[in-house]
Amino acid sequence: MQYANRSLALNPKEESFTRYKMEAFFSNKKRKSIALYGGSFDPVHEAHLEVARIALENCDLDAVIFIPAAKSPLKKSATLVEDADRVEMLRLATTEEPRFDVDTCEVERGGTSYTVDTVKAYQASHEGSRLHWIIGADQFELLPQWRCIEEIATLITFIVLRRPGHSIVESAVKGLRFVTIDAPLMPHSSTKIRASIAEGRSVVDLLPPAVEAFISSRGLYTE
Repeated sequence: MQYANRSLALNPKEESFTRYKMEAFFSNKKRKSIALYGGSFDPVHEAHLEVARIALENCDLDAVIFIPAAKSPLKKSATLVEDADRVEMLRLATTEEPRFDVDTCEVERGGTSYTVDTVKAYQASHEGSRLHWIIGADQFELLPQWRCIEEIATLITFIVLRRPGHSIVESAVKGLRFVTIDAPLMPHSSTKIRASIAEGRSVVDLLPPAVEAFISSRGLYTE
């Protein structure tokens, strides 16, 4: 059952109904284990989905929620396609896995997307749930730069993906909790995929079929 997939095109009545479904879903269990997976997802690709699957399998999670950022505070470049297109690609990529979902809260909030705001919102609306945040080892090294990281550390456990060339050692952040997971090395990134599309090279093996078809039909990343 899906519980947080909100479209940017929802009208107020539909959005209220979706939020009701989300609250009802969580009321069915006294305690849930949720991983929040933030990023630009420009576009979402198979590596993102594989990381989420491995987190589900290894961290006793009930759900992984993909949260597209409006603007990442640690990235200088802006996203290249419309927010609605990024959200639709995520919806298409996650629709066949009932434990995956998409929340557009950061896109709807606008401005710079700070993890602390999203985590506090989830902590308030999903009382009693265990919250996690999925990051790579490269991001783990940057955690001391995150806004209000010590407050975040009191609210969630980080799920850290091991990556070659990056060590995962005890963090300088006081009280930070984390677990590590291994995933197959996948050299492609959203940046490389966008470059391949712009150069006319095939990315059919790197994207979920529905996402590849959507990009092709909309002519995304061709300039």
